[in-house]
Amino acid sequence: MNVQEAAAHLGPMFEHVAADGQLALEQLHLPAGAAVLDVGTGAGNFAIFLAMQGLDVLTGEPETDTTQYARKDWAANAAAVGVAERIRFQPFNASRMPFEDGRFAAVFFFGVLHHVDEHERRDVFSEALRVVKPGGSVVFFEPTRETLEQLWVRDPGHPRAAEPSDCKGDAKVEETTLKGRRMTIYRYRAL
Repeated sequence: MNVQEAAAHLGPMFEHVAADGQLALEQLHLPAGAAVLDVGTGAGNFAIFLAMQGLDVLTGEPETDTTQYARKDWAANAAAVGVAERIRFQPFNASRMPFEDGRFAAVFFFGVLHHVDEHERRDVFSEALRVVKPGGSVVFFEPTRETLEQLWVRDPGHPRAAEPSDCKGDAKVEETTLKGRRMTIYRYRAL
């Protein structure tokens, strides 16, 4: 199934997610079957996109997350586009990930960091670097100003975009920034 066919099942937002996701993946050169982590499942759009690219996806969000963006029926969405077998869900807190060091080829945060309490963001960044393989990438997608303005129409309390660089502390990383369709993409490659 291609992106347009998937969007027919999942809605037009999926095309935007896929466009920005593709821009990021073009920089990463991940091999088919690579294990990746999608932090913040939501409706599952990003996990589904990653699975459609042939990646093995572990996705999750805190069990305690009761916001309007969490606890969506991602499994039904994944089944509708035929990728449910490539996605596994596990609840976790991004500031204390229950995964071994270097487990993932890449760690993705699609529209997540700005929802994390500011005092936890450094821990989240540090944990992402811990669980990514040496030379792997941590990728944050944060909404552009235009995207935020659209979000504020239906969710006036939606937080402003986060600046991932403010969270990296003394981490030794190579940083790349890309302008996506709806998101600014921040890639940090572990050195």
